[in-house]
Amino acid sequence: MDRHDEAVMQLLTANGDTFIAAQYEVAAGWMCPSFVALRPAKRQVWVVVVSASGYPLGLVDKINQRVEKWYAPLLEQLQRLQVVGSDWSIGLLVFVRDDQVEWLKGRAKDMAGVHVLSLETASSPWVWDSVVWTEDMDFAQAEIPRKGQAAPQAVKPTTH
Repeated sequence: MDRHDEAVMQLLTANGDTFIAAQYEVAAGWMCPSFVALRPAKRQVWVVVVSASGYPLGLVDKINQRVEKWYAPLLEQLQRLQVVGSDWSIGLLVFVRDDQVEWLKGRAKDMAGVHVLSLETASSPWVWDSVVWTEDMDFAQAEIPRKGQAAPQAVKPTTH
């Protein structure tokens, strides 16, 4: 785990109700996501990818194949283990450099349930709005809430 992963882990767990599994092997022979995050109170599963690459071309395929390569096997595993129920939603959080956010969004085929967020903001807890530190923090936003900024609109994660 590098400093970028640690920063995102701090952001995801700041609310006190998110559980993290780092480098969880979802499907053999395919890249492990940086994290799998569970929010039991909200019945949410989040696959989380962190990249500080200046050219994250490999993430495009991961986003485009997320349902069959991450969502389906992960939900099957977690339901079999009775960790989650069939009513839980699943989504993808992708943390990339600010200069790569729009580039990445423009290359994925389907962004339903995918949220591409700023790695720089995730790495800067002093700029986070106070909601980040509460159970009201909603990961399904267009951006990480910052002090003095209007709250971004939430987008419901997908259910598969």
